[in-house]
Amino acid sequence: MQSNEYRTKLNEKLRTFYESFKNEVVLSRSQKSRVKIVFVLCLFIYLCSIIDTESPYQTGPIVDLFETNYGIDCESYNQALKEDDVELIKTRFHDVVDKAEIPLHDGTKWPIQYRPLLNCMEADNPWVSFVLKNQLMIPPSPWDVPYDVNSFNDKYFEMKNNHQANDVMEMVYKNKLTNGFFVEAGAGECEFSVSLALEYNFKWTGVLVEAVPQLFRFCKKVNRKAWLLNACLAASEKSSFSNFNTFSTGSTKSAATNKQVTFMGGFANKEQPFVKLQCFPIQAIVAAVGNPVVNLFILDIEGYELAVLRSIPWDKVNIEVLSVETDLAGLVMKDSSREKIIEFMESKGYTRFDHRDDFNPNTGRNQNDMFVRNDIVKKNNVVQL
Repeated sequence: MQSNEYRTKLNEKLRTFYESFKNEVVLSRSQKSRVKIVFVLCLFIYLCSIIDTESPYQTGPIVDLFETNYGIDCESYNQALKEDDVELIKTRFHDVVDKAEIPLHDGTKWPIQYRPLLNCMEADNPWVSFVLKNQLMIPPSPWDVPYDVNSFNDKYFEMKNNHQANDVMEMVYKNKLTNGFFVEAGAGECEFSVSLALEYNFKWTGVLVEAVPQLFRFCKKVNRKAWLLNACLAASEKSSFSNFNTFSTGSTKSAATNKQVTFMGGFANKEQPFVKLQCFPIQAIVAAVGNPVVNLFILDIEGYELAVLRSIPWDKVNIEVLSVETDLAGLVMKDSSREKIIEFMESKGYTRFDHRDDFNPNTGRNQNDMFVRNDIVKKNNVVQL
């Protein structure tokens, strides 16, 4: 229920109560004014006490849970942590769990929870890892449980039909790396995903991250052999609340058809409708599953890839190869471009390679770029095919 509904109902109750009170008691004009003031104050206090904290849109002059991080001051928390003030931490800083339902474009609602204390903690904090792994992530399906092949075409199991995965295996790992580990951000339905062929053919596992609820519904049905996380990747070194459009980040005119092409859901700009989601940094996600070497990080978040790349502490996360969507760079996030992404990745010690068969007719350019860390390039003799 939204706060304006509360205001309407409470105003009705207040008016009824005040009228009955006025009819029974004879008051002077000044007394009546005082009574009105008292009732307004009571209304304000009552409204603050019962306001629906489960609504993702609960903003305004009364309370703004997200802007104030639910009243949890991270600076004070970290100071108390620094001073080892256990009592203060116990009494003032609680791990609030706010369960909510966000409205979706199809008219349904999706359950979600907000954990504001996590926004104050370092990405590799043990409690952040515990919450992610045990309360927010869905464990991998056992290997002996069949994939739900009724929901998609069998051809996506084959390496030859997945050019990104095929390039990684042929160019970088020479079709030899089994039991590898991936993180796929923007995993979609987890069916037409880059990592599926790696999982099926080479027994890789990893984490599938998908923020859009409508897509994540399907992820849970596929029986993927990887962790599932319904959240967005943070564009910061700590967890944070972000504006998210579950429908689309924007659109562009197709270079092939001259018609508008709509992007998928992602971070929202100021002009777009949005819901609030809690986003987690890749360091936190990888730490939650034991800090494995990330053999492949697939980053496909509809134009905001550079923001996430800039936030990664590269000395704390071991990422060998990335496949990054670059053709939308600059279309929704203005301080971005394919050239800026390439320049940034080269500054972090990676070499760029072309993905084969990767042309996107809608944008008129290759859709993704592959980046291989320089020591892996040398070790595996990686060359462009």
